[in-house]
Formats: sequence, C-alpha cells, structure tokens
Amino acid sequence: MKATKSLNKICALKKRIRVIQGGQGAGKTWGILIILIDFAFTNPNKEIFICSDELSKMRITIIKDFLKIMRLFERFDRSQWVDGTLYRFENGSFIKFIGLDKADIGKGLRSDVLFINEANKTNFETYREITSRAKHVYLDFNPNNEFWVHEEVVNRSDCDFLKLTYKDNEYLSIEEKTEIELYYQKGYDANGNIINDYWANMWQVYGLGNIGRLQGSIYQNWVVGSFAELPHAYGLDFGVKDPDALVKCAIDRTNMKIYLHEEIYQNGQSTKELYESIKSRITNNGLIVADSSGARHILDLKNYGLNIESVHKLRVLEYIKLLMNYQLVVTETSTNLIKELNNWRWIDKKGQIPLDGSNHLIDATHYIVGKLCSNSQRSNMRVLS
Repeated sequence: MKATKSLNKICALKKRIRVIQGGQGAGKTWGILIILIDFAFTNPNKEIFICSDELSKMRITIIKDFLKIMRLFERFDRSQWVDGTLYRFENGSFIKFIGLDKADIGKGLRSDVLFINEANKTNFETYREITSRAKHVYLDFNPNNEFWVHEEVVNRSDCDFLKLTYKDNEYLSIEEKTEIELYYQKGYDANGNIINDYWANMWQVYGLGNIGRLQGSIYQNWVVGSFAELPHAYGLDFGVKDPDALVKCAIDRTNMKIYLHEEIYQNGQSTKELYESIKSRITNNGLIVADSSGARHILDLKNYGLNIESVHKLRVLEYIKLLMNYQLVVTETSTNLIKELNNWRWIDKKGQIPLDGSNHLIDATHYIVGKLCSNSQRSNMRVLS
C-alpha cells in the first residue's frame, strides 16, 4: 500500500508538537494513526494516549479507523483489545483512547505520545493539562474558526505546523472528492466571486483547509488568495497600547474585489521606528491614509518624507456597507487581519452596533477603501441584511 502525500508530510514533522490543520478527506487522522501504530509496534514500553472531546463519539470515528488500520495491516489481536478503549502490544507498549468530557481527566497524565483528535473541540486548559507531561504531541482539526491553537501553540519554537487538503489524499473516493468540489461550485461563480457565503466558507474550511469564519462575524465576504498586480495604496491605524496597523489595499472595480495584505502589526514603536517600518515595506512612496486622531504622528511622518494624509472618517456602518459590496481577498500571511475578520462581530446586529477593540487592521482598511472609493459608489451601497 503506497503512502499518501498526507502521510509523507506528517512523517516529515520533527518537533515535539505537531499541529495538522486540514480540510475534509485530507487523511490527517488516518496518517497520524498509522504513525502511532507503527511507533507502538517498533518501540517497547511506550505509553500512547489518543484523546478527543467525547468517548462515545470516538467509538464511531477514530476508534473505528484505528481498528480498520490494524486489521488492514494484519496486526489486530482481539485478545489484546481491552474494553474497547485500550490496545496492548506484545512489546509492552499500549494505545489508550480517552474522552475529555470529564473535568479531571488527564490530570497528572504522563505519556510518550499524546494525540488530540479534533483539537478545536477541546478547551485550552484541558490541552495544557494533558500535554504538559507528554514527550510528543499531535493535534489535528478542521479549521472551522480560529481558536487557541493559533494563538498559543503554532508560534512556539518547538512546534511544527502543517496544512493538508483533500488533494493530499490519493485514496480519497471519487464520491467524496466530487462532494468537496461541489462546495466551490455552490459558493463561487465562474470568475471566483462569492455567490453564497455558506458554501464559500465550506470550501475554504473543508476544501482548502483554511481558517473559516465564526457565525456572527461582520465580514463574511472574504477569502484567502494572492494579492493582485494592481495599483495600490495603504491604510494606517495608530496604536498606543494597541499595535500600529498598516494594510496594503488594491481595488478591482471591474470584478468588485478588494485585495488586502497586512504589512505592519506591531506594538511599542516610536514615530521614528514606525517610519522606518513603513519605509521598508511600501513601494514608490505610495499614498497612506491614516487615522485622523494621530495628527502629530501624521505631521512627523510627512516631515520624514512619507506620502501620508489624514482620513476623513465616515461612520463605521458606512464603511461596512461599502465593503459589503466587494469580495475581500486577503493574503495567507495576513494572520492578524484574518484573526480580526474572524472575530469582529456585532454586539447588537439588529441595532447594527459592532464590537470595538480588536479591529485595528480593519480600521486601517476602512480608511484607505473609503479614500479610494468614489462618493458615487458610496451612495449606491446595498443595505446590510
């Protein structure tokens, strides 16, 4: 049986913590199980724990896959299978399945390998408790939305991160492959424009393995993609305790797309340091539209030679209505902008009151889009649904 791309990519991970984010049918769980079974067979006296949020659900998902793999490779011995949750190998190693639906489960647990399946359904404190004494850790999940793994785990120096899609699994059935690709057909038109937010989000998560968006987030009309070769300008939101946030923006009015790329998201910069950061990132001394509340910063940056001006602010709802007319295309490396788009929500949707706080790059986007779009375009905005 030939190894899939998915299995080969997971095998190549070497650090203590191995995070595998992937879409539907990517073979991430199957690949991890094969690796753990092989590890147990070839290494004596190893303690391997496989965890998920509910043991009852594990019996029809990951435990079922484990038994299928064991039988496929002719390694299953029924006498070694205890209570439907523990497999003992002849060399003294074992694999134990644990549900994390009890508050004290896993406390004090030591393991050679610990695998959390569907990690996005586990809370961070449980993760911290059960992995702190593990020598090696695997996490896998469908990225329905951003969660603690993206903030607390993937940026660690001892963590490898891998993203997989259905194209990494050569053994995926034609039927499931067709179903996954149907998400795109239902979500996008022939030009790649979103025609249905639900199916577009399904394609991003389950087709491409990208982080999806939470229900209730204000901007649902965005996708991850490449920045277009178009004339562009920049929006800048100043920070004090918050970060300075600079975003590059280009608008394709023909296809109604706005392209966005996060350039700066950094705390604690002096005006001179901010200037140096900006100067190293912008091209051709491009136009910067900045937060009008930072008038002194704007003057200083202009004296340093930047092509910068103060925004004429619209009401937040006007910006939202304006951007709702476009598809937003956000580069994959714009991690903080993606985080903001996922988490910027309505406090009161009926009253159209948005959350204020973690929307610095979004504010910067509003400033430059408001500048680049004409007054006639703003007067022809569709009403929020």
